[in-house]
Amino acid sequence: MSGELQSTIAANELATLLIPMSGKQLVLPNVSVAEIIPYIEPQADDDKPDWYLGAFNWRNTDVPLVSFEAMNGESSGGQGKDRRIAVLNGLVDNQRLPFCGIVTEGVPRLMRIMPDEVSADEGATKGPSELSSVMVSGEKAVIPDVDFIQQEVLNVL
Repeated sequence: MSGELQSTIAANELATLLIPMSGKQLVLPNVSVAEIIPYIEPQADDDKPDWYLGAFNWRNTDVPLVSFEAMNGESSGGQGKDRRIAVLNGLVDNQRLPFCGIVTEGVPRLMRIMPDEVSADEGATKGPSELSSVMVSGEKAVIPDVDFIQQEVLNVL
């Protein structure tokens, strides 16, 4: 394969993470995730909605932690040993919210996809924190509405 063709393919390819959740998986561009870390028990705050799990300290920064499932009105994931936290980069107001964490049900998987490998999953219903349900290389996934999630977190802080 020529170098020019390889460069064209690489330019169109998107590095994504498939993040396992309870009953579904999220798909996010790799660059929107700062780090995947082992689960840290957050400092709970009883005055917040049930989807807001509290905050944990990461790299000397207090990071709010949310349950994606609870934000969608679904039952939260389990307490399994494979839980992780996906630390997302702040997109809405990175001065007030530089990072936000989402509990995952396992270890995310890196996937490189081409635009023609993503299609809408028309039959799926979506929750308030979901932009779209999609098929990614033959696998069902959900594109989360990160702006919505982070705006909701800012609203309760």
